[in-house]
Amino acid sequence: MKKLLFLTPVILASCSTRQVDVPIVTVKPIVETATKHSTSTINLTFANLPAKVRANNPHLAAARHLIGEAQGKLRQSGLRSNPELEVEFETGNRFHDLMLTVGVSQRFPRTNRLAIEKRASQILVQAAAAEIRNVERQLIGEARTAFTKVLALRQEQALIKKQEANARQLADFIIKSAEQGEASLLEAGTALLEATRLSNRAEQVSIRSQLALASLKPILGLSPDSTLVTTQTLPEPSLPPMLVASVRRPDLQAAQLRAKSASASKDLERARVRDDFEAGIFAGLGRSEDAPDGIEAEQIIGVRFKIPFTYYNDNSGNILAADARHQRLTAEVNALHRSISAEAHAYYQEMAQWSALSDQIEANLIPLADAQITKTKDAYSRGEIPLQDVLRAQEQRLSLLTSQLEAIRDFHLAHANYLTATAQ
Repeated sequence: MKKLLFLTPVILASCSTRQVDVPIVTVKPIVETATKHSTSTINLTFANLPAKVRANNPHLAAARHLIGEAQGKLRQSGLRSNPELEVEFETGNRFHDLMLTVGVSQRFPRTNRLAIEKRASQILVQAAAAEIRNVERQLIGEARTAFTKVLALRQEQALIKKQEANARQLADFIIKSAEQGEASLLEAGTALLEATRLSNRAEQVSIRSQLALASLKPILGLSPDSTLVTTQTLPEPSLPPMLVASVRRPDLQAAQLRAKSASASKDLERARVRDDFEAGIFAGLGRSEDAPDGIEAEQIIGVRFKIPFTYYNDNSGNILAADARHQRLTAEVNALHRSISAEAHAYYQEMAQWSALSDQIEANLIPLADAQITKTKDAYSRGEIPLQDVLRAQEQRLSLLTSQLEAIRDFHLAHANYLTATAQ
């Protein structure tokens, strides 16, 4: 349980009444340099938390440029090479014979290479969009975890303060009893030490709460000096419907698209076995000396073809590499699919266990503690037991509430991880 305390944030409105309030965060937003300092209030809940992350997270804003990069590569792919202008000038040593030839040539693919290039680039644009959605998923999961931890730590601090107040009340009672000779001052010192320990623990929890707030600010795009105040509590555990729709995961979608693009790249390397052929036209104008007729003008026009042979370079190495890359990415898709399913099931089972533990404490142990407190109070009113027994019975109830808080907190951290694992 102690290990999972740092994995699952939870806060209860009141562990005895199970009252649920909507968590709210008041935020002072980032102030632009060119504007005056101003404050505004942002109500942050688990419902609108994803929208806040999408709108303000700077890392997500930077990741969105991946689509622009992929679209630029798409625009550049599948284009023919530019035509080439050729100019040739010939003359003799006495400059009597001259010839100026001008031609234009163009390369043409012998296969459907350009169409395959375009198709592969279109797939990569879709993959870039899926990768951005995956960044959103991860950042939203981090925000949920940090926000839940903040609320859980605040509730833990409130319970510790109740325990501290009860310990100090017990210490005061023992001191008064010791003054009357009915108790030992050593026992009073032990009670004061316990109260001091609880006070120190409350300060430690407060520090962890501030650290959780600090980790939440950059995810929401807030500056370090901005104020963020959380209030109220987390709801009680409630198991959601089991959902293992791995197809919803954008990282799986991106992996599938990458594998599909690799398949197209494999076809592209096969299409590159045959190099492009080249065709062109040319025309020339010149003069030549033809004795004894003198200098005569000449004109020429013609066409030119170049067809490369596949002899030394058959592109077999690139084909082999592309085929291996396609097999690797396909295997990674299958492995990721299994990992997602196992991850979602694990977090769901964790939620079920913490929910059952919380319900057990609520249904069985806390009623027993309440009954014990009632009995000790009745016995104290009849003068049968000292107040010390009543206060210790209350301390036992507070300890049970702390255990229940730990279970609920761990449930909500597992729930945050479950939502992230199932891309909700």
